[in-house]
Amino acid sequence: MSDTKIIELKDLLNGWAGNQISIRKEEAGDLDQIRISLDKATFEQRDAHDDYLGDHILFLHGTAYAAEDGSQVELPTITYEIPIDGINDIRTDDNIVSFETNRAQYVINK
Repeated sequence: MSDTKIIELKDLLNGWAGNQISIRKEEAGDLDQIRISLDKATFEQRDAHDDYLGDHILFLHGTAYAAEDGSQVELPTITYEIPIDGINDIRTDDNIVSFETNRAQYVINK
């Protein structure tokens, strides 16, 4: 996936700043659901020595909550990180973005 597509994804998400978004991440049979009051989205490319995060990361900034056992738990950080190495098949609509990476499948709703 080209950096241009990643920048377009970041720009689309920045258009949602000021809104509540939800992120659904499915990885190795595990499902995580996060809600964020989105302030902004940023992208960083680096030479990581951490295989978990990888070299390309999409940062979603804002207050975030995880859905656990029917309740919401505030996350301790104000930045949600999405490793996007191997990102492909970015699908966008007015209120939904979905894509796959080397590690997981994501659906982000406005």
